Amino acid sequence: MEQNIEEEIRNKHNEADAFISLFFAFLDSLYYITIIFIFGYDFKSFSYPKEKLSLLIIIDAVLRIMHIFTDDYSKGWMKEIFFSLLSTGQFYIVFDCLDQIISKKNENLEIKNKGILSCIFFFLVFDFEGLFSHYKLILMLQYILVIFSIYLFSNHIMAKLEQFMTNFNGKINFSGRFINNFPPFISIYFIINSCGELVGLLVNNLLYSSYMKMLCQIFKEGGKYLVFLLLIMIYNSSNKYLNDNNSEPKETPELEKPKKNKVTVYKDEDEMDED
Repeated sequence: MEQNIEEEIRNKHNEADAFISLFFAFLDSLYYITIIFIFGYDFKSFSYPKEKLSLLIIIDAVLRIMHIFTDDYSKGWMKEIFFSLLSTGQFYIVFDCLDQIISKKNENLEIKNKGILSCIFFFLVFDFEGLFSHYKLILMLQYILVIFSIYLFSNHIMAKLEQFMTNFNGKINFSGRFINNFPPFISIYFIINSCGELVGLLVNNLLYSSYMKMLCQIFKEGGKYLVFLLLIMIYNSSNKYLNDNNSEPKETPELEKPKKNKVTVYKDEDEMDED
């Protein structure tokens, strides 16, 4: 009897999880349309921020679709490695895209060691649940490290963004005014998710654990979409600033203006007759 109840809870959880994934896949399509609407659709390669933003959304959509057809309670090494690699790929693209935007005019703002950070991220997001007998102890340590890393990343990125915003010299569009406030706001979402996951390890009731997982997922995905929005705003603000600067006419001072010499052309009589 109890086994049947647990099986029903798992089925209901997977149905709700599939619905949430479908909803987020719809949000991905809206984000993709927004990127095309703002930055255009002439994609040439994935070496520019616009293309990297698109690739970021495409990977996220693939994650959603794959998640719809998988059992959240079914654990396996290959499954966890696959999903962790996709998430790590997103992490690398986020920092690579941000680095390309903010360090374009200032090399001091370069985000270094993105490969090493991505490797660390892989082990921090890898789900060891069900793969080891004492997985709870590993996950507890993992979530504590995640919270600590989020705090460090948030402060590091916020410092770079503040320095990046000084390049605008007061010429900034409306969305850019919120850029500096986004990193701590995003970090709150991810910290709440990690704290919820940490508390969920102590919950033995399967039904309550299911509710806790879905609640944590909402905060995690909410933080992820705020990251996407932050990248779009930074890239858009940077483009607006560069376009405004390029559109400003550069007047030549009077003293430096070259004097035009009047050239008189004399025609001989034969040329005048031909005219």
